[in-house]
Amino acid sequence: MFRPHPVTAFDCTQLLGGRANAVRYATASIDDRHRSISIQVAMNYRMPSLAARVLGQSRRVAADRFAHYTRLADLGLGKYWSRTITLNGADYDVTVTARTAADGLPLILAHTGSPLLGPLSSRSSNPYPLLRGNLYYEPHHEGDADAMFAMTAAHEIGHAFLTSAFGIHWSWGHGGTSSIFGRMAAGAPPYPTSGEIALMTYYRSNPTATIYRQDILRRTIASENDVKTLLYIAGRE
Repeated sequence: MFRPHPVTAFDCTQLLGGRANAVRYATASIDDRHRSISIQVAMNYRMPSLAARVLGQSRRVAADRFAHYTRLADLGLGKYWSRTITLNGADYDVTVTARTAADGLPLILAHTGSPLLGPLSSRSSNPYPLLRGNLYYEPHHEGDADAMFAMTAAHEIGHAFLTSAFGIHWSWGHGGTSSIFGRMAAGAPPYPTSGEIALMTYYRSNPTATIYRQDILRRTIASENDVKTLLYIAGRE
């Protein structure tokens, strides 16, 4: 069995107050009267470095495409991390937005590199804080390529939140559903046939039902506990 989410060790007062050593890249504003919470996340999107391009890890993105991918990443962050959470028996509507800042979370937006490098040049990842994350646009998703990029961005950015809160083992291990190197765990659950699909969890194909990409895009959202984690680590206005 997987251990409980670490954020469940904190009571609602702690979650609303935030931790003492808040991260610098996220700020929360809480409106108790209207039961709403706004969280702003600072992002610093970048082009792949010259070294990465020379090594074949990634390809540079044209300026107009880079701007498009930036909008998609911001859209994904807002879409998949905004949700209703329950605190002290009351529902709070959480809205997450991104802003551009030089000291924000670094994330490289790129096209896939040489196929000779395999996953190293094609698999999006965010080994925060050890290295900068790489977010690859994958056109083979056909009509869903933009939507998949936005959802993948939300997942990879989310690794920074969970690592900041609970360390590499919890974050890179996808809450116990993979190894820290991304190998799916034997006990990883199948995709649920209904209800929410947790953004930061690894799922296996469901042996009893076919889950289509559009269904995954529609039902995926950051779990309530993961959003509470972002609230806990964010600074307060």
